[in-house]
Amino acid sequence: MKKLCYEVIHSLMTLEEKKNNKDIEFTIKAKNGEAFELLHKIRNFFESDKIYTDVLFYTQKEQTYQVICRPDSYVPFILVLFQYQLLERVEWV
Repeated sequence: MKKLCYEVIHSLMTLEEKKNNKDIEFTIKAKNGEAFELLHKIRNFFESDKIYTDVLFYTQKEQTYQVICRPDSYVPFILVLFQYQLLERVEWV
C-alpha cells in the first residue's frame, strides 16, 4: 500500500504528525494571521460535517492547534489542507 506524503508551505505554518493510539495527532502552528484564518475555516468545515469525531481541533496558545484525526479521515484532512493552500504538494509514494 502506498503512503501519502505532503510538503508544508513553511512560510505559512509548521506541522508535526505522530501516532496517538489508533488516531493521528497533528500539532499545527500558524506563522501569520492568514494561515490562522485558513486553519479556522478548516476547523469550521470539519465541525459542520455529519461525523463529529472524524477530525477534532483543540486550540492551544500562540496560534497553535492540536488536531486529532481518525485513520479513515486522514486523507480527507490532508486534502483539505492542500485545498486551502497550506500544503505545497501531496503525493502517493
